[in-house]
Amino acid sequence: MFRIFAVAPALAVTLALTGQPLAAEEQTRQISGSLSYMQKIALPADASVTVAATGAFDTILGEAQFGTEGRQVPIPFSVDVPANLSGRVGAVIRVGGQPRWLVEDVPYRASEEAVDLGTLNLRQITPLAFDTRFDCGGTEVAFGVLGERATLRIDGRDIEMEQVRAASGARYQGVGGDGTEFWSKGDAAMLSVAGREMPDCTRIDESAKPYRAGGNEPGWHVSIGESEVELVADYGALTRSTPRPEPEVTPGAYLFDMPEIGARLTLEDRLCRDDATGMPHPHRAALELDDRVLRGCGGDPASLLIGGEWHIEHMGGAGIVDSSAPAIGFDAGGRVAGTSGCNRFVGGYELTGEGLSFSQMGATLMACPEALMTQERRLLDALEQVRRFDFDETGALLLTGGPEDATLLRARRMK
Repeated sequence: MFRIFAVAPALAVTLALTGQPLAAEEQTRQISGSLSYMQKIALPADASVTVAATGAFDTILGEAQFGTEGRQVPIPFSVDVPANLSGRVGAVIRVGGQPRWLVEDVPYRASEEAVDLGTLNLRQITPLAFDTRFDCGGTEVAFGVLGERATLRIDGRDIEMEQVRAASGARYQGVGGDGTEFWSKGDAAMLSVAGREMPDCTRIDESAKPYRAGGNEPGWHVSIGESEVELVADYGALTRSTPRPEPEVTPGAYLFDMPEIGARLTLEDRLCRDDATGMPHPHRAALELDDRVLRGCGGDPASLLIGGEWHIEHMGGAGIVDSSAPAIGFDAGGRVAGTSGCNRFVGGYELTGEGLSFSQMGATLMACPEALMTQERRLLDALEQVRRFDFDETGALLLTGGPEDATLLRARRMK
């Protein structure tokens, strides 16, 4: 798998390979763009670049490594990947072998056409050692060590902390007495920032969830874990398991060949809707089991939402105020954030077997022209009514709900 961690216990940027290499003659396309950053810092002669495109199961679809040879940002790049597979691009610039700038999870869609991602802006890396991440009512915080100091990281800033006595757990307060306090007890914590009490905090589970594919008739599913595959069919009457094989990558699909249990799973990178609930999934699944072929869907529906921001085009059929650029983005922790064109908003979202819902929505309180305030009210009202999501034939996101079960918001990614 290819993963770049800006904050990790090992303080590493990791590259690893899973999956089978593609034959040279197989159909590919090019993903290109350029890398830049905001800081006015020149790259030294020993700077190097790694760019990788990853697909499902953290499979490396394409990779490029090269020295900068005295070049400064923006630095162009290109990577060849299989056709008809979606993926995500990550890049790191190293200086003296150590990571200094990073960008992760820039999505691109399945297609046969070349893709220009434009300029990717990297962030400077200042990793925390031995860090633990918490979700405090939708705000992610990290507590760890920066240099030799205990540090709380929240909203892009670092607060130096010192330990104080506590009857239980580990309790810290901000150096200088600014009213910041962090008190952790196992998987829970309490946090105040500059005297403002935050919602209760819970530790973020970093463990990878198994991939699941399945169908409704005759009731089957396959669960692909880190080391084992479990297969259940015929509504539970048939169960088999086997060590996880490496995925075979072909243009448009991933294949898991499991002859020891008489099974072969093909996952096509095309939108699939559950035939019972209509819930969209990222893959169409076909399980060859003994002498049968069972069909269904695979993958986490949330992966269709997570990534770059969705730029809202219509609200309940009405247009958008010129140049206001309302947008919404989803993260893997169940949080949503965006802009109405006036204020920023944040909240939570939940996916169930039946649909999508938003909760605990809040917004900043900046005053704007009346047209933008009206647009903001329409947007927040629409989010409260959303009950499910889907995509149209052009790839636009449709958020649907309300008393008439109509499309309330339509949004599109720019890339």
